[in-house]
Amino acid sequence: MVQPYRDTLHRRTILTALLAGLFAGRTAAAAPCRPTRILFVCPVGTVKSAIARETLRKRAAASHLPVLVQSRGLAPANHVSPALAERLRADAIDPTADPLRALTAADVADADILIAFDEAAQSPLLAKARAWRTPSWNDEYDAAKADLARRLDGLIDELARSSAC
Repeated sequence: MVQPYRDTLHRRTILTALLAGLFAGRTAAAAPCRPTRILFVCPVGTVKSAIARETLRKRAAASHLPVLVQSRGLAPANHVSPALAERLRADAIDPTADPLRALTAADVADADILIAFDEAAQSPLLAKARAWRTPSWNDEYDAAKADLARRLDGLIDELARSSAC
């Protein structure tokens, strides 16, 4: 026969262990994931990197991937032609959603994934960047759009595989 004190203590121990397990699971599940920091860099910062930034933000949000996407230019200048601006508006892409900024060493250091477009990949700051040579958005819109979509498909797949969330 079990003594009442031991029986109560045994039940409390089991209940405490069960509750601790439940709450431990909730705490771990509720902890937010640190977003992957992605930085796109192009020569001027208003076309390829800005379009990639806005497109990836939308696609990552649709895929529920935690990312922080930014863009920079080596020598910031507005190279969006009126025709390009019109095409981008039709595709709901706003390359001016973030202010135009010049690349800094701190930007590079903060990035988990660094992507440099075209000749920007030659910058000493971008020695560890992935180099993406792509068509001109101003001259070859449809080709540039298809190329970016293909590259972002691969990046989205990579992010989905590496995401612990």
